[in-house]
Amino acid sequence: MKKILWLCPLLLLMLVFIGCDGKENEDTLGGQLTETTWASEVEKYPFLSNFPAYDGELEVHRYSETFNMLQYIIMDHKCEESIKTNYCNKLISAEFVDKDGYYEKETSKYELTVIVSYSGNTLGLIFSATPIE
Repeated sequence: MKKILWLCPLLLLMLVFIGCDGKENEDTLGGQLTETTWASEVEKYPFLSNFPAYDGELEVHRYSETFNMLQYIIMDHKCEESIKTNYCNKLISAEFVDKDGYYEKETSKYELTVIVSYSGNTLGLIFSATPIE
């Protein structure tokens, strides 16, 4: 029985080392971890042109479409709170309405929403656009 108790941790340790085959920098999440620019993302996802450009780093980013809603998520790590404040001011200047933590605006094509979250020097932005029918 004692041999089995020693064997289990050794097997787990082996699996960890086998799983680490030198590909730790490889992005297996479909490009979500590659740094990019706002301009190149607007080119891929034109609905983003309805939002003010984000000047910070787009370190973690993800696009999805669910139930006819287009969504783009950004995480900017090691970010000063002033970047969040500046972006919120850009949203207000672009006529988004501050709804205490998220911002809304309606255009002729979309209902737009931006959810802003800041914690532990990480800024999270969720851009949503729901087409108006």
